[in-house]
Amino acid sequence: MTTLVLIAFVVVLIGISKSAFAGALGVFAVPLLMLKLPASQAIALMLPLLIIADILSVKSFWRKWDNRLLLPLIPGALLGVIIAYLVIDLINPDYLRLIIALICIVFALKNILFKQTTLSFLSNKIGAVVMSMFSGITSSLVHAGGPPIIIYFSAIGLTPSKFVATAAIFFAMMNIFKLIAALSFGLLPSATIVTALLFFPLALLGNWIGVKINTSIDKQLFLKVMNYLLLLLGTWLLLK
Repeated sequence: MTTLVLIAFVVVLIGISKSAFAGALGVFAVPLLMLKLPASQAIALMLPLLIIADILSVKSFWRKWDNRLLLPLIPGALLGVIIAYLVIDLINPDYLRLIIALICIVFALKNILFKQTTLSFLSNKIGAVVMSMFSGITSSLVHAGGPPIIIYFSAIGLTPSKFVATAAIFFAMMNIFKLIAALSFGLLPSATIVTALLFFPLALLGNWIGVKINTSIDKQLFLKVMNYLLLLLGTWLLLK
């Protein structure tokens, strides 16, 4: 029962994250699942859960994304997914936990201590390919592809609505790449897909809450709180 409640919470969290904050809270998902599940099972379950959330997010922000911004990101994401699955056998659960912790800490510290700092050197096509490739790698290995893309979108100064919409379609496309790769390597059991589908109603709930947050609550204050929580979570994972 505790495991089911935990998965349910993660499903709602993913829905909120995707539709309110461009997936910024997604780094919580795998560490939370790893409280009750082995790392390999947690990562396998996350992929169908993310795809369900992607479908709902794209529907909520249909055609609000920036096509010109999206095109340079696709090749890098595809390359990152391929690289990740080529080295996946070299990564053990301890390394996965360490990578998640470092992503949480670095991302949080950047926003807390250097929130006025702009990453203007990323504002070009090379920056788009590099950051989307990094996102593809981290997303495939630890389902934490949000930070690289969020950093990139912040560097080019996107408006909040275009930020969330473009991130939604980008991650939807990248997770399709990941799904093809996972099925090809036999890393996604059918039972895992069925488990994810059983939580679809909660994914709808998370998406609905996220859209409401996106349109009615001050996101700056909310993200500030989440940054401190990310720092605490990353520190806890690193120490553990």
